[in-house]
Amino acid sequence: MRIRKLSALIVGGLLSMSLMGSPTADAMETVQIDLRRSIELALQNNRDIEQSAYDRESARWAHSQARRTMGPRLTWSSSAMHIGGRDYASYREYHDVFGDAYPSYDNEFTNAIGIEMPLYTGGNQEHQIDSTRYRINAADLTLENTRQEIKYRTTAAYYQLLQRRALITVEQEAVNTLQKHLEHVQINYETGTVAKSDVLASKVQLADRQQALVTAEGDYSNAMADLNNLIGLPVTTLLLVDDELRYEHYDLTADECIEYAMRNRPDGIAAEYAIKQSEHTMKAAKSGYRPSVNAVVNKNIAGEGSFNQDHSGSWNAGLQMSWSVFDNGVTSAQVHEAQSELERVQSQAAQLKERIQLEVCKAYTDLIAAEKNISTTAAAVELAAEDYFIAQLRYVEGVDTNLAVMDAQEKLTEAKTNYYNSLYNYNIAKAALDKAMGIPVNLNVPVYVRSEQAGKSSARALEDAALELDSEIVLDQPFEEGE
Repeated sequence: MRIRKLSALIVGGLLSMSLMGSPTADAMETVQIDLRRSIELALQNNRDIEQSAYDRESARWAHSQARRTMGPRLTWSSSAMHIGGRDYASYREYHDVFGDAYPSYDNEFTNAIGIEMPLYTGGNQEHQIDSTRYRINAADLTLENTRQEIKYRTTAAYYQLLQRRALITVEQEAVNTLQKHLEHVQINYETGTVAKSDVLASKVQLADRQQALVTAEGDYSNAMADLNNLIGLPVTTLLLVDDELRYEHYDLTADECIEYAMRNRPDGIAAEYAIKQSEHTMKAAKSGYRPSVNAVVNKNIAGEGSFNQDHSGSWNAGLQMSWSVFDNGVTSAQVHEAQSELERVQSQAAQLKERIQLEVCKAYTDLIAAEKNISTTAAAVELAAEDYFIAQLRYVEGVDTNLAVMDAQEKLTEAKTNYYNSLYNYNIAKAALDKAMGIPVNLNVPVYVRSEQAGKSSARALEDAALELDSEIVLDQPFEEGE
C-alpha cells in the first residue's frame, strides 16, 4: 500500500507535464491508448504476424496440393500440322480420284485425352500428405508464437513509455526544487549571508538537471515512436496514456512456470510437429524403393478436321506400373538426406526445449530480484526525501553548507529514478516470463494438440482452441500422445 501511495504521489500530473511546452502537440494526431489497446493494435497491424500468417497459408496450399495428387488427373493434348512426304503421295492420289471420301493428307489435327489415377505409390503420396499436414500444424503454432512475441515486445515498449514519462517527472521535480533553492541562495547572497560560490554551484547543478530533463523528454519521444511503430500507427502520433507503472505480486513458483512452459510454448510444440513432418518426408523418400501403379484411360483421334478421326482413332484402358529397379543410388541418397534432416530437426527440438527452460528460469530470477528492489528503492525514496528536507532546513538556519543540500537533492533524484527503474524492471521481467511460459494470445496450445491428435483438421483444431485476448487461462493438465 505504501508503494502504491508513493507511486501515485510521484506520478501525479505526468501527462500534463510531459506535454507542457510542446509546440507541435496540437498539430499531431492524438490517440488515447492503454496496454490492452496497444496489444490489440499490434496484433492487427504488425508485419511479423502478417508474414507468419502467409507462411501458414502457404502450408495449407501445399497440403491441398499433396492431397489432390491422389485423385484422377485429366489431360488433353492437341496439335495442328501440315504434313507431306513420299509416304502420303499414294493417299493423295486416291483423294484426287475419289474426292473427299479419302483424306488429302495435307493437314493433320490430333487430339489425345487421358485420365490417370494413382492406385499405389509405394507410400509416397500418403506420406507427403501427412508431412504437409504436420507442416500446417507447425505453422499454426508458429503464428501463435509470433503473436506472443509481438505481445511481449508491445508490452515492453508500453512499459518503457511509462518509465520514460515517470523519469520526466523526476527530472522536472528536480529542476523545480533547484530553482526554488537557487532563489533562496541568491537572496542570502544579496544579504551577504552566503558566498557567491554557493550561487554559482547552485546554477551549475540546475543547468545539469535542466539538461537531464531535456534528455528525458527526448527519450520519452523515442519510446513513443517505438510503440507507434509496433502497433502500426504513424511514428509521429501523440499517444495519450492514463496509466502508470504498477506492482502486482506473481504467485507461481519457478517449477510451476517451467512445467507450464513445456506444455504450452507454441514454438516448443511446433518443433515436435516439425519432427513428425520430417519423419514422413523420410518415409516418402523410401517409396522410391517400391513400384507405383496407376489406372489409365486414353483416347486418341487424328484427321483433316480438328476433331475428325479419318486418319486414325484408338483408345486404351488398364493399369500401368513403373518400377525404378536400379537408379544408381539416387533413392538411397534421398533417404539418407531425409534421415540427416530428421536428426537435425530432432536435435533442434531438444535444443529448443533446453532454451525454453533456461528462458523461464532467467525471467523468473529477474522477476524475483526486481520485486525485492521495489520495496528497497521505495524505502530509499522516503529516506532521501527526509534527508533533503533536513539538509534544506539546516542550510536555511545556517548550520549546514550549500553542498550538503545539493548532494541531498542529487540523492533524492537518484532514489526516485531507481524506484521507477525497479518498477519498470519488474513489469518487463513479468512480461518476459509470460512470453517464456507461452501464456496464450489467441490459441490454447494443449487444447489444439488434443484436437489434432483426435484426428481433427487444422481448421477444426483452431476453432476448438481459439481464445479471446486476455482470456482467463488456468494451468492445464499435461496431454498424452493420442489423447
